[in-house]
Amino acid sequence: MRNAGLSALICGAVLSMASAQLLAQPFPNKPIRMVVTSAPGGITDIMTRILSESIARTLGQPMIVENRPGAGGATAIAYVAKLPPDGYTLVIVNVGNISIAPWITKDLPYDPLKDITPVATVGEVPSLFAIYDKLPVRTLKEFTEYVKANPGTVNYGSAGQSTMPHLAAEVYSYMTGVKMEHVPYKGGLPAAIDLGAGRIQLSFLGIGSVRAQLAAKQVRVLAVAAPKRLAALPDAPTFAEAGLTGYDVTNWFGIFATSGTPRDIVQTLNGHISQAFDNAKAQEQLAAGGILPMKETVEQFQKRIVAETLMWRDVVKNAGIKPE
Repeated sequence: MRNAGLSALICGAVLSMASAQLLAQPFPNKPIRMVVTSAPGGITDIMTRILSESIARTLGQPMIVENRPGAGGATAIAYVAKLPPDGYTLVIVNVGNISIAPWITKDLPYDPLKDITPVATVGEVPSLFAIYDKLPVRTLKEFTEYVKANPGTVNYGSAGQSTMPHLAAEVYSYMTGVKMEHVPYKGGLPAAIDLGAGRIQLSFLGIGSVRAQLAAKQVRVLAVAAPKRLAALPDAPTFAEAGLTGYDVTNWFGIFATSGTPRDIVQTLNGHISQAFDNAKAQEQLAAGGILPMKETVEQFQKRIVAETLMWRDVVKNAGIKPE
């Protein structure tokens, strides 16, 4: 009996030591999952796969990309919000999922400020102020004057009600006092097609959506919603250069973890993610998609989220948009 009891004590001690050693292993000690809010092939998915290649090298662990599309990103975010807060499952989101969704979505299945925690910014996809090429204007100022001189004749297209292109146009309208008719589409590509055909006169779209129309010279870009000019469109001025100072509408993408993830793990992830695009190959891939890399500390990212959540609340209110 004494031998059996001694053996049990020894086994228990060994198991306890093994568990302690496992817990003491530095993060990460196994693969990390990155949940994507969209289907494969979209801009979020492309950005994530570029990121995963780079971050796996610096973290020393594979990053497994898992697509969970649905409900405008809510499906993926709600899923990650309920997982253990250990830093091994992350989700990549955009500004719409975090700072805009609370004001336009009824019964949102997650609280962006409580259920998930910001880890790192990744990049931004600047909106292009793209107009039908045959309009008799050459600058943003001339376009604004044209709309004011021709009330009721200018329509702008978006990727859908309350999407970033819709709200970006609402900010422009509010700042300039112009009145335009909104034409919502089911995605940016259909809006780009109709813009190229002249059925609408303006749309705020990413370069990926309107690339074909730019190449065919069916549309022109009068301004870019970015802090600097895009390498892919060096002749297109920023909004500040075009004369509309203070137009700060950034379609950013960032990575979040489950709320309660230890601070040291969040900081570790932020450091590695911030370095992920510091190589020529990644930067070339991003530039091809019209993506600008972003680097912010955890604290800077947190401040951005709070400030933009309040800003988009006011934009939605001024536009008269009701939660659906």
